[in-house]
Amino acid sequence: MFVNYTQSQTDFIIHKVRKNQDIEIIAMIYEVDVKSILKFNPNTEIKKGVKLKIPRIFNESKEELNIPEIQNITKSEANLNYESLIENITDYKKKKIAVMLPFRTKNINFDSIKDSREIIKNDKLLNISLDFLFGIEMALDSFSKFEIDVEVKIFDTGADKNIVHELINNNDFSNYDLIIGPLTNDAFNYVSRSINNSNVKIVSPLSKTDLDNENIIHTIPSDDLLFEKMISYAKKDTIPSEKFIIADSYNKIISDKIKKIFPDAHQFFSRINDSGIDTRTMVYDSLDSTFVKGRNMVFLETKDQGFVSNITSILNSFVNDSTEIILKTTNKNRAFEGVNISNYYMSNLNFHYPSINRSIVGNDQDEFIKKYNSRYNSFPTKYAIRGHDLV
Repeated sequence: MFVNYTQSQTDFIIHKVRKNQDIEIIAMIYEVDVKSILKFNPNTEIKKGVKLKIPRIFNESKEELNIPEIQNITKSEANLNYESLIENITDYKKKKIAVMLPFRTKNINFDSIKDSREIIKNDKLLNISLDFLFGIEMALDSFSKFEIDVEVKIFDTGADKNIVHELINNNDFSNYDLIIGPLTNDAFNYVSRSINNSNVKIVSPLSKTDLDNENIIHTIPSDDLLFEKMISYAKKDTIPSEKFIIADSYNKIISDKIKKIFPDAHQFFSRINDSGIDTRTMVYDSLDSTFVKGRNMVFLETKDQGFVSNITSILNSFVNDSTEIILKTTNKNRAFEGVNISNYYMSNLNFHYPSINRSIVGNDQDEFIKKYNSRYNSFPTKYAIRGHDLV
């Protein structure tokens, strides 16, 4: 990749001085000389909190700069934390954000408090949108502390493609920095295809998209990445344990993949009837005398709620003072969340899974969670957390 740059005397970035940073350290961070920093910041005392103009160093002779392409991006991880990100903000320009959520306000009778309450109580899509919006509002409260001016406009997609079409035609989104949503995959794909300005970043907040436009920001990790995270977590578990893999026939490939990683693991599959159909069930006798005294690690791979209910019930019956079962899955889908799934069994089986959502368990001292609880007298839902974290 080759890029031509020319020197611009007014081209600079803003650096907010952190604790224990002197001018030499700052110069080293940005690979500029101390004199350049002093030139842009005359008579400025270098101390914590002060904002410095840091000149960008480009090639004045217009010769080509060879920038090596980054390889294996998915294999590298940066250990970022909230404080380090905040302290290294360099862009303080005003930001314009559009948020597209399916409130479906046309269904709400605002003249009737009773009807409105009923809709808010029962409309799941509206509740998701409101929670997401509450999280966004909490994030916006933080921007004033960082001296960032943010303008946010909320659009109601109505969960209707025709309304989305009207929004695109009747509004100029080319001057926005960021568009969050719509929530549903079809609507998101339609919006991303309709807005061709590559400078406008479009965020897919809750769903995966197959589109790979350069202006799309993917926030949902792939199944492969979640699989790798779960396997990596299991590998780091140094406590001796027997390993087992239980799957239905539709997930045999995943089962075999786990077996290849843990060769000593025992594989079990759901029962196939005489007609060759997967019943997605197992019986107690299939697993009787299987588990050892001590620790047993069990991977359950399926997308069938009935099979999850069946297996967790059986596994729970084997748990006692001498036999511990740790249930894991590499893909926690809706099958693990249905009405037929016992939370007691899941807890008793120490259920572990990779998640795209930040947990509030053990994080009640998190600044956002504390403020949210103080304002709304409840803990934030996963949608409120996601809205906050994305913005």
